[in-house]
Amino acid sequence: MYIMAISLIVIILVICLSDFFNDPVIGLSREMYVIIVCAIYIFYNFYRFILNINFFFFNDQSEKIVIKYYSLRPFMQKRRSIEIAKGLLVKYEIIRSFAGLKKNLVIYQKVKNNIAKYPPISVSALNNEEFKNLIVALNSNIKNN
Repeated sequence: MYIMAISLIVIILVICLSDFFNDPVIGLSREMYVIIVCAIYIFYNFYRFILNINFFFFNDQSEKIVIKYYSLRPFMQKRRSIEIAKGLLVKYEIIRSFAGLKKNLVIYQKVKNNIAKYPPISVSALNNEEFKNLIVALNSNIKNN
């Protein structure tokens, strides 16, 4: 995130201080190039904000299922953790939104005679292989109940 901000500043400085942009290039003035670069930067950050990309850690090697995660949004980096005994995992849901780009995992746990629902966890940052491995691991823990 900081690299993107520094890159934005460097690109704007190059556009503003370069002699190349003294005359319009491809019919666009220097100011238009600065506006276009800033608009791309804002759109990219809005896109990342909507996806709510999380650092995500999953482990089911012990007697508990451990999920650790935190949001990569600025100012929202509260670290969270869920630990569920393997026999208490009831089900899970994958909720897709934003044209299928945003994926949230919702976990359900058995608590006494009721079922508790955890808040959604964004798993949008996982690649396809990691996502499939997560689904396989969750399914195997549900089948064991």
